[in-house]
Amino acid sequence: MYTVGSTEEANRAAASGIDIIVAQGWESGGHVRSDVATMALLPTVVDTVFPVPVISAGSISDGRGLAAALMLGASGVLIGTRFVASEEATVDPSYKDRIVRASEFDTILSSRVFNGGWDAKGRALRNSTVEKWEASGSPGVGHRPGEGEIIAIGPNGEPIERYSAIGPYSRVTGDLEGLANWAGQGVGLINRIMPAADIVKAITEEADSYTHLRAHETLRYLVCRLLLEKKNGGGGGGGGGVGGG
Repeated sequence: MYTVGSTEEANRAAASGIDIIVAQGWESGGHVRSDVATMALLPTVVDTVFPVPVISAGSISDGRGLAAALMLGASGVLIGTRFVASEEATVDPSYKDRIVRASEFDTILSSRVFNGGWDAKGRALRNSTVEKWEASGSPGVGHRPGEGEIIAIGPNGEPIERYSAIGPYSRVTGDLEGLANWAGQGVGLINRIMPAADIVKAITEEADSYTHLRAHETLRYLVCRLLLEKKNGGGGGGGGGVGGG
């Protein structure tokens, strides 16, 4: 399995024999490869690497997102942020609470924050570290306010500096709010902490209901279209329309 953020990367991955390709849109939480939104990237990657199966990633938090991804050709979805807000996730409870309270506008994507000093884009919740950084003009690595300041301690006693890529995981102590609270833009759809099994059940059942509803609406549209054509004397095409029999 290999994650891509463009059709060019997808082509290279498929040519190298990768079995499954993950198309990750820029709405994703954590480190992000793409500059393209999930629903724009996914179908182009699917078309590019067919018949290699493609998994969709990026802000999929409910059954509607799953249904949309499947309609665009995905073989499945990769969900991250929604499961951070699960009872089983091994992160600090305050991190889960911040995700539940956040809206779709409460994340930031940048290669200058929470990168541990290396050049990589990442999306995380806005917090006090981001506010201080933006207030100082959003400077680059080496010039950020509080850079090098130890704000937390890891599970084994290791110091964690501000702007580190380490998040508020289990057994991390200190200023957890100021750490990298990784999250995608799909946080706006997350409103409660649930067992992981219940999350899977809710997402799959909602997706199933939407696909069945769409199939029903499509059938109803076709029936109405056929009845209208019959009423108007049939469609074009020689005598092969509804009214021709």
